[in-house]
Amino acid sequence: MNSYSKIAVYYSKFSSLFFCRKDILRFIEKSFLNFGVRKDCKILDIGCADAKLLFLLKRRSFKKLYGIDISSKMIELAFERAVSKGIKLYNLNFLNFTSRKRFDVALCTVDVINHIPKKEIFRFFRNTNIILKKNGIFIFDINTKEYLQKLGKRKFIVRKIEGTLVRWKFSLSSRYLKINFSVKEKNCENVSEDIYQFIYEEEFIENILKDCGFEVLKKVYDYRLPFRTKFSSKVCYVCKKIW
Repeated sequence: MNSYSKIAVYYSKFSSLFFCRKDILRFIEKSFLNFGVRKDCKILDIGCADAKLLFLLKRRSFKKLYGIDISSKMIELAFERAVSKGIKLYNLNFLNFTSRKRFDVALCTVDVINHIPKKEIFRFFRNTNIILKKNGIFIFDINTKEYLQKLGKRKFIVRKIEGTLVRWKFSLSSRYLKINFSVKEKNCENVSEDIYQFIYEEEFIENILKDCGFEVLKKVYDYRLPFRTKFSSKVCYVCKKIW
């Protein structure tokens, strides 16, 4: 999985270009309301990055919040604030994560699953099932195949964000989109890192969910629409552990 080890400090600056946390939070809160997730439920954010989603949930009075991320830099950035708010963070690869406690909810948003190679995807969903309680809720998203292919055709994107020049260079194959994040600061310092987004079909993901003991309760596109359009970039799922 990708670690964002070199570009972690820039993550908050550029991530809002590709997703809206307000839309994600609105979808999550509505799903919590619809499927009986209470304020005192144990919630684990898988691939929590800088823990911003957990901080937003904390503001909404959710009490038992946990996050896990493979990037030590991401955890380092969030750790002090998380501790002060009673949020527990783990710096681990989720594929190796075990816990005596069982969680009521697992969240996995903002492209995390697209970072997982196909050879590891079954193990990822299986471990998610293991760490959830009976009837636990699993909310996640994936980038659509069409969206990743469109990015690949664009070749690159350049933006200037708060005085920092950021470039995304895309290289597309049949299995994944390779993204080179390149950052040029005001002092002309350059930082770059390669990130891989693996391409998954909805049917493939849904078959694995079934094989790993999940039932799909809800499926929408871009956190808002009940149907796919030619502009859809994400598929968003709410699932329940059934065995």
